[in-house]
Amino acid sequence: MKKLLICSILILSLALKAQKNAPLYVNEIQMQWVDSLSQQMSLDEKVGQLFMVAAYTNKDSVHEKEIENLIAKEKIGGLIFMQDNAEKQVELANHYQNLSKYPLLIGMDAEWGLAMRLKNTHRFPWAITLGAVQNNDLVYQMGKKIAEHLAMVGAQFNFAPDIDVNVNPNNPIIGNRSFGSSPKNVAEKGFYYMKGMQDQRILASAKHFPGHGDTDQDSHQTLPTIAHSKARLEAIELAPFKDLIQKGVTAIMVAHLNVPAFEQDPKKPASLSKNIVTHLLKEKMGFQGIIITDALNMSGVTKNFPDGESDFIAFEAGNDILLFSQAVAKGKQKIIDAIKSGQISEQRLNESVRKILMAKYYSHLNQRKPLFAENLIQKLNDNESKTLNYQIFENAMTLLKNDKAQLPFSANEKIAWLPLGEENYEILAQNLAQLNIQQIGRNEKDLKKFDKIFISFHVSNASAYASYKISDADRKLIEDLSQKNKVSLAIFGSPYALKNLETQNIKSILVAYQNHQDCQEIVPEILFGKKNTLGKLPVDVKDFPVGSGLNLLEINIE
Repeated sequence: MKKLLICSILILSLALKAQKNAPLYVNEIQMQWVDSLSQQMSLDEKVGQLFMVAAYTNKDSVHEKEIENLIAKEKIGGLIFMQDNAEKQVELANHYQNLSKYPLLIGMDAEWGLAMRLKNTHRFPWAITLGAVQNNDLVYQMGKKIAEHLAMVGAQFNFAPDIDVNVNPNNPIIGNRSFGSSPKNVAEKGFYYMKGMQDQRILASAKHFPGHGDTDQDSHQTLPTIAHSKARLEAIELAPFKDLIQKGVTAIMVAHLNVPAFEQDPKKPASLSKNIVTHLLKEKMGFQGIIITDALNMSGVTKNFPDGESDFIAFEAGNDILLFSQAVAKGKQKIIDAIKSGQISEQRLNESVRKILMAKYYSHLNQRKPLFAENLIQKLNDNESKTLNYQIFENAMTLLKNDKAQLPFSANEKIAWLPLGEENYEILAQNLAQLNIQQIGRNEKDLKKFDKIFISFHVSNASAYASYKISDADRKLIEDLSQKNKVSLAIFGSPYALKNLETQNIKSILVAYQNHQDCQEIVPEILFGKKNTLGKLPVDVKDFPVGSGLNLLEINIE
């Protein structure tokens, strides 16, 4: 009996020591607060802390009543706010927090800021654009600004950064959301983004563990397979996660992926796998922060596991937070029954609850103050954020090719401009008109009167998921024109647009990454040598390896 008591004390002391070294640890006052709350919670309340459900601002009072009931009856621990009104979110965040006995942890998908979910809010650049930037302080400043905006709408938790290494150009769901195909660059950018948020006490969640970058399937629709060996996964996919764990990331989101190198059951996604969540992430990689599932309403998990069952298995696997649960009552009861029967220890539950409470203190929920919506939209579209956008785009511009100093153009040259793609180029047109560049149509025949031709290709900037592809007709036109003319090409979209394009005859290639008005203002200045090209290609594309990028002004000084 004495030996058992000594062992129990030793285990408890080691657990407390581990928590003090965890990324969520603040100070001893925090631990006293955590102890106070956890000790007064019933089993039902503790299990409720594990659940984070979806709350919408564009649904009716029936939905709001459902959330109220989940708070009152099921004692849920948090909310993920979805679409789509910032002022309504402030109102509901105040309301739901006031209803809850314990503070609610509120999360959002805000990879490029609140605009990922909320209308009329500032949209920051995609991650792939950040991947091209060499000044990492800009990435830090963006993380910091996003954190400030999240706090204004009552959120403490951003499900970002996305640190998937996007080595598959056909990836339908990651693509522009990734910092690129270099594990080192992805880890570096992910760290500065994370640090910008965490320095403001907003929780960062690196995702999608163990890596969603090399798949051509969408886990919202199916269960994708990552079929690589352990050695390959550790060298590429896991590398950014290892780096951010060492540097103190507060949370990691686990994906719905079939990863046979670590989990033999082909139906069991990483998010429900004890081999991956506990043995790999917690034990082998030593992660002590919050572990959260990807949304449990996604087909990657629902196709093989019914509602409630998936919640239980996810918790049993080692997750701390069950995101977007579709059956809170069922899931709770299964977990409670397992604890009462001894299938899962209460110590295991306490471990998750303590981490969740530590996260709440970390993000100042121990002294929560009411939110105010006055001038909110104006504050969320501040000049600092607009200036930061411009600086990021300016630093991202990547010159991949410049044969025989095609760029910069000279004021004495006669330049034709051909815009392609189906998206807006109005700002570019205004800027080029001031530089006496003549716009032509795709059927222009008399090209001999021009010294050079500038072609711009425009992809939708409305969504990070928009197709980057150049149509067959546009591709053929670019290739035909470049055979007989001095063609300069600017891609206002993903560099993957170059994937199926024959580029050997194109004299210069500039990647602007997005069809943003800032990009349409910056590119004309580059064309005439008024601005430099400082970006480096964040992905491998065709003949251009990751890290490619010419410095326009240095080339021409030489």
